[in-house]
Parts: sequence; structure tokens; C-alpha cells
Amino acid sequence: MNKKPLPVELISFEAVRSDKVALLTWATASEKNSAYFAVERSVDGKSFESIGQRPGAGNTSARTNYEFADVRLGETAAPVVYYRLRQVDASGETAYSPVRRLTGVGTATLDAAVFPNPYAGAVAVRFHSAGPEAPALTVRNVLGQLVMAATLAPGAGPQEVALPQAAAWPLGMYFLTIRQGAQQQVLRLSHR
Repeated sequence: MNKKPLPVELISFEAVRSDKVALLTWATASEKNSAYFAVERSVDGKSFESIGQRPGAGNTSARTNYEFADVRLGETAAPVVYYRLRQVDASGETAYSPVRRLTGVGTATLDAAVFPNPYAGAVAVRFHSAGPEAPALTVRNVLGQLVMAATLAPGAGPQEVALPQAAAWPLGMYFLTIRQGAQQQVLRLSHR
């Protein structure tokens, strides 16, 4: 990775969160052959992906202000999100800005519920899938023994999963765990 100084004079680069949106602002004092800025995001501080671009000013010695809104921040379940700028000049050469970090992000929640609860026959779990990772479901009895484990199809948004096999479980209390990425929720389930 090329870590040479930016071919622009970057005077500020900030990242602030407002609810489920990250607002990134930056300013340059001057630019030389600046083609564009790619905004990159990471949830681990190592692997970055491009989430958008802003055209550069080309050649200027005047202050230029930029902004970019990451409107998909709310889909990120990670507690910390990192941002950087990849500046690309007219010849295709790239350079990177310092990394900025937002903490306390993890706004995406599973918001899971089991119904009916208590149950006598079949039961289902409803939850909000918080990201692209495949959700994992486990059920344990009060002794901590694994009763059921399943990996579900990945997908964001509301999901509902029927558990018809729950009707055959012995009467008693169970703990259903839904895990997806950095999110986890444990629910009590009572078979009567």
C-alpha cells in the first residue's frame, strides 16, 4: 500500500455520527492533479472497502470543502467503524489520508422475539437481520446441553424462522441464542 503524502494539502478530515448516518467532512488548502477522493470504510481497521467518491478539484490553490454521508452506517453491527480517504490523481496514483474512527456505532440490533412463548406445539423466532453475515441459531436446555444448532441464510431485514422440531423437545426451559456478526441475543423459551 502506498503511504506517500497526499498530492493535496489536506487541512482537515473528520467523521461524526448522527443516529444511523456517518457524516465525513474534509477540506484541502490546495490540490495538484486531483481526480477524485474515494471514501473507504472498515470494521476492523485493516480491510477497507470503497463506499463512495467525490470528484477532486483538479488543480487549485484555493480551499475546497468536501462532504460525504455514509447512510448505510445503521446496517453495520460493528461497535467501531474506521474511515479513510483514498486520493487518486489524474495519472491514477493513489495516496491515503489518516484513518478516522467512530466508536459506539453498533446501532443495528437483532430485536428478536419468540412466539408463542410459552409454547405447546411449534414455535417460531422473529428477528431483524443486522447485516450480510449468516445468522446462527442455537438452543440449549437448562443444563447447557445443545438441543439444536442451525446456520440460516444470510440477508438483511426482518426474518422469521419456524422451529417445528421444538414440539418434540421435553417440557422445560430452553435458551435460544441468535448470533450474527458482532450481535448476539439470548431468549428464554418455555415448553409447557
